[in-house]
Amino acid sequence: MDLNTDSSAISDEIVLPPIDTLYAWAIKNSPVVKQQDAMMEKTDADTRRVQKQWMNGIKFSANIRSGNYGNTVVNQVETGYSYGPVVSFSLYEVFSQRNLVNVYKAEEKVAAYKRDEVIFELKKWISILYNNVVTQQNLLKIRNEAVSSAEIHLKMAEKEFNEGSIQLGELSRVSEIYTKTRADREVTLNDLKNYYMQLQQFCGIKF
Repeated sequence: MDLNTDSSAISDEIVLPPIDTLYAWAIKNSPVVKQQDAMMEKTDADTRRVQKQWMNGIKFSANIRSGNYGNTVVNQVETGYSYGPVVSFSLYEVFSQRNLVNVYKAEEKVAAYKRDEVIFELKKWISILYNNVVTQQNLLKIRNEAVSSAEIHLKMAEKEFNEGSIQLGELSRVSEIYTKTRADREVTLNDLKNYYMQLQQFCGIKF
């Protein structure tokens, strides 16, 4: 829509999409929402990376030993060989990795909550701007009618003044009313343009 056209044309041409559509556009195109999506992807990747690293605390090896081994069960000494896999691990590393995983999972939740908060605020502003546009659009129609009515009265007053039916003071009063209605319309028109452009900026698209 061309916002440089006259006020009556703007009032007639503004057709807002459904507010749910505006929500969807705003969420899709919002840089702040995209930033939170990227943060969630990062924290998810960090969590998966740390979850894999807990295996670093466990080490596998094979070992063969020979010699005498005490048997505490039967209280005797056995001579021979011992062989097989050996598993060793650091409790500190294992529990440290587990704690780190919990930290990243908590960061994932924080990022998700922050995204919800951003979307909530975005929807709130979309609703405010949407209602402002509708209000100003309706108000502009009233202003246009007021200007038309005041213009008719001014023409009548000018005719009556030329005919000598009214004094200059009455003509000035009617002229002042006409001027005020035009000024009020310009203010409303300017507000409508601003709210409409802000709504488009929030949605990241021109309607």
